[in-house]
Amino acid sequence: MSNSYFQKCVYLKKEIINYIITIFRVYDDELVLKLEDYNLLKNRHNCLESSTAPGFIIEEFIVSKLEKYSKKENIFCINRAKDNTATNHSYDCYTEFKNLLCMINIKVQKDKGQNNAISAINILHRDYCSNPSQEKAYLIIKIHYTFNNSNSKNERVLSILGVDGYFLEEVDFSDGHKQDSRNWSKEFKAQSGRLLINDSFRNKNKCDITQISYQKTFDFIKQIAHSE
Repeated sequence: MSNSYFQKCVYLKKEIINYIITIFRVYDDELVLKLEDYNLLKNRHNCLESSTAPGFIIEEFIVSKLEKYSKKENIFCINRAKDNTATNHSYDCYTEFKNLLCMINIKVQKDKGQNNAISAINILHRDYCSNPSQEKAYLIIKIHYTFNNSNSKNERVLSILGVDGYFLEEVDFSDGHKQDSRNWSKEFKAQSGRLLINDSFRNKNKCDITQISYQKTFDFIKQIAHSE
């Protein structure tokens, strides 16, 4: 049975990942973090390598590059989420393709680390379930990195190890979901917790291709957003 919705998703995932791989390849998969011509990683005791800052830097870098690169390719344009902050949206950028609105969440993960939090459930619900007549898809892109001493650049760099991704719609939540208890308000609200999807959960809960749809994931998100 053909699933035209999923076919569009597969095409977008392949193209967007290829875009990102091509962008990193220009820099030989090595990024130099400089401020006023000073390599911020030069001192081996720098505070960046033990912080989450490199992840935000890579996210900003790749979103900016995707905006420019996609316009050049002219197949579909990727745009930055408006008024984007860590709490305003559940995604970093988006594109529209054949009447499908694809929201793109860039996740950056350090080698041997974990970054399985997708988004606060209440924010994901607002982004995904508003205007239900607009068919949507939610793409999670993971960029893996580490730190190395580059022989070619002769300095310490942020090294890109790989890029992969999956759609939220590919995950079957029939047997439940996982979330953390992060909360910014004085009164605990379960909906403020972040949806968690690790590799093990995703591999054990794959949705049948013929069943993948915006409506199915819409119903799931709506259900957990209104649960106590």
